[in-house]
Amino acid sequence: MTVFHLSPRGSDRAAGTATRPWATLAGARDHLRRLRASGRVAGPVTVEVHAGTYPVTAPVQFTDADSAVTFAAAGGAKPVFDGGEVLTGWKVGQRNGRTEWTLDLPEVPLGRRHFRSLFVNGRRAPRARLPKFSPDREGGQRVFRVGEMLEPEKTGLGDGRDTFKPRPGDVDPRWTSLPEAEFVVMHYWIEERLPKPALNPRTGWVSFARRSAFCYYESHPLPDGTRLHARYYIDNLFEALTEPGEWYLSRETGRLYYLPRPGETPENTTIVAPRVHSFVRAIGTVFGEVGERIDLHGTRHVRGLEFKGLTFRHGDWYSPLAERHLPSHDSLEGQDLPIGGSPQAAIAVPGALLFRAARDCRVEDCTIEHVGLYALEFGPGCRDCAAVGNLLHDLGAGGIRAGGAELDGLGDRRTGRLTLTDNHIHHIGRVFHQGIGVLLANAADCLVAHNHIHDTCYTGISLGWTWGYRDTVATHNRIEHNLIHDIGAGLLSDMGGIYTLGVQPGTVIRGNHLHHIWSHDYGGWGVYLDEGTAHVLVEHNLVHDTKDAPFNIHYGRENVVRFNLLARGKRAMVSVGRIEPGHYSANFLGNILIGPSESLYRSGYQGNIASGALVANGNCLWSPGGRLPPSLNPETCLKGEPRTVGWAAWRRAGHDLTSVVANPRVTEGRKTWRIAATSPALKVGFKPWDWSGCGPRPRSRR
Repeated sequence: MTVFHLSPRGSDRAAGTATRPWATLAGARDHLRRLRASGRVAGPVTVEVHAGTYPVTAPVQFTDADSAVTFAAAGGAKPVFDGGEVLTGWKVGQRNGRTEWTLDLPEVPLGRRHFRSLFVNGRRAPRARLPKFSPDREGGQRVFRVGEMLEPEKTGLGDGRDTFKPRPGDVDPRWTSLPEAEFVVMHYWIEERLPKPALNPRTGWVSFARRSAFCYYESHPLPDGTRLHARYYIDNLFEALTEPGEWYLSRETGRLYYLPRPGETPENTTIVAPRVHSFVRAIGTVFGEVGERIDLHGTRHVRGLEFKGLTFRHGDWYSPLAERHLPSHDSLEGQDLPIGGSPQAAIAVPGALLFRAARDCRVEDCTIEHVGLYALEFGPGCRDCAAVGNLLHDLGAGGIRAGGAELDGLGDRRTGRLTLTDNHIHHIGRVFHQGIGVLLANAADCLVAHNHIHDTCYTGISLGWTWGYRDTVATHNRIEHNLIHDIGAGLLSDMGGIYTLGVQPGTVIRGNHLHHIWSHDYGGWGVYLDEGTAHVLVEHNLVHDTKDAPFNIHYGRENVVRFNLLARGKRAMVSVGRIEPGHYSANFLGNILIGPSESLYRSGYQGNIASGALVANGNCLWSPGGRLPPSLNPETCLKGEPRTVGWAAWRRAGHDLTSVVANPRVTEGRKTWRIAATSPALKVGFKPWDWSGCGPRPRSRR
């Protein structure tokens, strides 16, 4: 293997040797292209990246001409590719009785520069906003609510609008910076960023340059039929610059404002503004995507491009147009304005490191931090690629997103056989709150294992993309041994620790530890099988301390749920959203259910829970004190069905006939829960599992 060298003290005019290293990633790429074209280099190449900081001023583009190259940290080195610029020259002054730092950036009013992120002493600083929202349990409660909406009788998800009326006093007509602000609406399972607000001071209505995807309600109707209006906050508002740590950049004047925290001075404070959104774009050539004519299946893939032991830091964000990402959400298309956000999982937001039409590419032991997009993306046409052992944190959207063409798409754009293991992903959704820890949208034969995911604003792991029972390409994925906790932060609804969507034969969710999952309204579930999930095996998972049920299925068919330990679901132990006649949603066998909980089994919004959605048997059920809570049907659609179903009535309906109500003798530990050898659960079929190995493994055991 041929070895070259990269150093921040090198030169892109050098030879790339240990004594005369190259200086930049783009320079190394260009030299290797020339060396290969001339025949002086053939076969795999390693570029040793030496310690230091490498400024990044533009994304580095890789094509199939850059295959079989590994950029790896030199022994003991921790090289950093930094997309930010340290800002200096601050002026210290006073405004409204507060210390204020200002810096004039002449390129901003000329339209040559703009940024939406600022990092102060290694921490993401919030833009000036009202109320003082932050993406966590406490700050998420500081929000406004929509006052009035046009045509409130239109309640369909696709009935979004570009106008609503704030409540009196929430928006001040004297705010001169309002046109540069964004209204961030949070409802259902998404956030939406509505730019360029325009207030009509006579009527009090505000209109935007983009429309919302969904109607301006919070979520589905309450039991009494009423509906709350959506929450929102106003981001990037100069008049809201009041609290230490906040900042504001005026596009009109180019003046940057920062309110220092106690103890901060220009001398002891490092303030960084990003210059790029992404760092690496490795994209092959696929039929129909470029002007060049190639064979339908003649894709020229990026092959064997690897990054190991590198840090990518300081990237900005933007609001991408979402319509081209809506193959199965066509009810949101066909209006005259683009929508303000993704309709699910921040699917329109790309990765700061992006691979498309790639084979055998790998990102290993890297750190991606302080970026505004997803950290890493394996997009359409990626196969046999891997992300292993990476630290991904402080992310605008999510950690890893992957997926390609749907069933009707070009085969060369399908994605699969990915290995996504041993990654630590945390503090995500800082900008796009619906970002996912690991998102598999239309991907097959993937392994997602031994990841540690926590402190999210939405779901931990999500797989599938098609609503309903249509066949999908999302099959034979394995979700195993992941540690997922502190999910949701109470910001959005309809979410879970692990989420599935659509028909997924061969998919297995096994041996994961999920806990402390909290939604805003409904849907803080542990394992959540959503619309049309079918043929999925869910086994040996430990799920506890959830707002809703540790296990939930919206509607589906022929799933198997067995040998799981489910505990302390606040509203239910197990729930089914829509109960469909003619088939069962799941075989529910050999599980342990431990309270306390408001209900045992619960129906979400349609059908009698006792009518046969679950085939439940061989389970061990227990609640403190020994008395099980009743099973419940929804208040919203009883139609002659009983509101409560007691244990005796549940068994008369044919459920849990071989199950036992008994203390399962479980001992809780920090890493695993253990079942005593004398547990009655073992007698009815429960098979024990050791969850202490969940989460990332030592490098020697991967």
